[in-house]
Amino acid sequence: MPKPQYPTKEGIWSKGQRAEKTYSGVKLGPPYKEAVDSLRGALEDRDDFDPAVLFVWGTMQATGVLNILKDVEEEFGEKGQAVVRRAINKAGYEACQQFLDNSEFPEDLSDVELTSFIVTGINTILYASLEKPWITSEERCDFDILWCPHQDRYTAFDCRVQRYFVEGMIRACEDFNGKKFHPVVDKIIPHGADRCHFSVDRWEDDGGTHPWDKYSEELARRAFDKMKGTDKKKT
Repeated sequence: MPKPQYPTKEGIWSKGQRAEKTYSGVKLGPPYKEAVDSLRGALEDRDDFDPAVLFVWGTMQATGVLNILKDVEEEFGEKGQAVVRRAINKAGYEACQQFLDNSEFPEDLSDVELTSFIVTGINTILYASLEKPWITSEERCDFDILWCPHQDRYTAFDCRVQRYFVEGMIRACEDFNGKKFHPVVDKIIPHGADRCHFSVDRWEDDGGTHPWDKYSEELARRAFDKMKGTDKKKT
């Protein structure tokens, strides 16, 4: 399978502009605003800072979270796994809630525009990723992730830990605008693709488990199968 190619002119970072005219009225704001302002102040009028060191620091933190999940699963089983999942949910919810509170979206956006523009903020700010987004229909938006901070460190199965952050983010978005949506990923860079691809559909709540959570739970069960050597899937 083809690998990502860099440099690339595809996609947008957090300060990029989307093709939709309505995006011109969007102002994306970061979570942890006070801390972000402190960082910007520390960097002002300096030319000796390499942004890659923040990536190094963040990768160390992400590795720590993944190791905590794996070690707790091994030591405490399903109960420990559930505790870590809830903690990561809270972190995802808090970050997304603050991002939404600090952002501005035009009031006349369609549901799919608002969803897609929020997702762009999640991808480019909360995940510091290079995104190529588009709106497919009134019910669906899609995006490719062309570069992700985890792509060169995580295995495909390791990506499951990020699902727990997204669970919290989905809840924060639902609380923000009352809309329910269902993201689906069908290819990822750590599995050999040249990009990650997601589709996001409107979800009609039927009172059951959210589809994103449901697949997270399947992966959670597989984690224990891997420990036992009984997982038949390759990733």
